Amino acid sequence: MPTARTGWRTRVLLVLASLMMLEGCGYTLVGQGAFLPDYIRVVAIPTFVNNTRRFELEVRVTDAVTREFVSRGSYRVVGDQSGADAVLLGEILAFEVRPIGLDRQETADTWQVTIRARVTFTDLVANKVLFTNSNFTYQDQFEFPATGAGQIDIEVGSIDEISQEFARAVVASILEGF
Repeated sequence: MPTARTGWRTRVLLVLASLMMLEGCGYTLVGQGAFLPDYIRVVAIPTFVNNTRRFELEVRVTDAVTREFVSRGSYRVVGDQSGADAVLLGEILAFEVRPIGLDRQETADTWQVTIRARVTFTDLVANKVLFTNSNFTYQDQFEFPATGAGQIDIEVGSIDEISQEFARAVVASILEGF
């Protein structure tokens, strides 16, 4: 007949066995992917092309992608391809802000922001495209309390945040091989 003491030991053994099995499963922490060849250390990220009417969107998106790339590994990021091992080219195709929620006065207070881009990451040493997506789309919802601000103010307010989230998604896709 099992006692409380043997039940406790059984649970500990099951937990330890489970942990040992997970160790060999090939799981890694998100953001620690090793999809890129080891010799890629210098990545060129020229300013993204902006095909939208949103002023300076390309600057903010490029800055966010650069910061994210640097934070995710031991890569040096440069602005042009000379001397780089790889290049990340981007073209912003669309930036849209749409109201999706209303407050009690039926004024828009929740907005969906979408950014769509063409993204290509090329290994310049092997002259091989490692990642490409001609319709990379990231969207998120933002709450902006009704303060009388117009849609242009809402768009400006969302650019930095959506750029940062877009950058995380792009860099994760490249580094983790999605």
